[in-house]
Amino acid sequence: MSSSASMSALSDPSMSVPSDPRVQLLKTAFVVYNHANLEKAKSFLLDFGLEVAFERPGEEIFFKGYGTEPYVYVARKAESSSFGGAAYVVNSPEELQKAQKIPGASALIQLEGQVGGGQQVTLTDPFGHQVHLVWGWQERPKQPMDLEKLVINYEDEKPRKGRFQRFKNGPAPVHRWGHYGVTYPDGQYEAMHDWYMRTLSLAVSDVVYKGDDPITCFFHIDRGLEYADHHAFFFKKAKPTEHLNVAHAAFEVHDFDIQQLGHKYLASKGHRLCWGVGRHVLGSQVFDYWFDPSNFVVEHYADGDLVNRETPIAHVQAGPEALSVWGPPLPQVF
Repeated sequence: MSSSASMSALSDPSMSVPSDPRVQLLKTAFVVYNHANLEKAKSFLLDFGLEVAFERPGEEIFFKGYGTEPYVYVARKAESSSFGGAAYVVNSPEELQKAQKIPGASALIQLEGQVGGGQQVTLTDPFGHQVHLVWGWQERPKQPMDLEKLVINYEDEKPRKGRFQRFKNGPAPVHRWGHYGVTYPDGQYEAMHDWYMRTLSLAVSDVVYKGDDPITCFFHIDRGLEYADHHAFFFKKAKPTEHLNVAHAAFEVHDFDIQQLGHKYLASKGHRLCWGVGRHVLGSQVFDYWFDPSNFVVEHYADGDLVNRETPIAHVQAGPEALSVWGPPLPQVF
């Protein structure tokens, strides 16, 4: 619509600006994982820096961070381990009604009252990955963590005088769940891209190519000119022997030092490192990837980029140089 048409629409109620048909997302909410050994998963997730918000022993555990979300990770007991989908908070209850009209959408369900309540509709993408849409859950005050924002002394500017950097060993406290990725089968990039762009208010941040073919795409929540995390979601092509499951889920921590302390603590507990610590190119965040007992990859990240509608989209070739600025050698899983 032209600017003159837009002005006419504002002055004439009979003229309406077309609404966005996509389900409007507000923010990331939580991820769901099914674990064959729930107790081992619980032990790891506590070492990872999550806290128990609510538990049905032997059946289901809701984990929280110190942010405002009532929970950020749901772990459920299952015969075999699997990814159970990722959730977004939507803009309004009307968005859930919109979602219910999408082919394959679930019925409206009530969420667990002990940990926030609310309502949920679940969508399923073309390759079986579930997307949960939430409205009406009760957020809580951010938990005070007394995490200092460090004053840094540079070579030519040293504002910290007579004060010292001191740290406590232990898990890296998780603030919130920030993003996740899934895989798709060979030849189905366009089907994945079209479904997510048509269905949810996501916008492309970056595209990774192999030759002329796009193979990976990063999406941020489209809030127009409002800034959002560089990516809330991405997808990548599955390897020939790889199951179409979650690529990884990433959780934000306070800063680089907290991340390093968490890395040290997880290593001391004998957990299995995947890749880290390093700094990504796309998104810029400092990363640290670990395998949980069910062999899922989870990430601590800090210092990520923010983008909006006006941020240029990067188009890069696949390869190690597209994944990290610095860090350990790239592992086989990537």
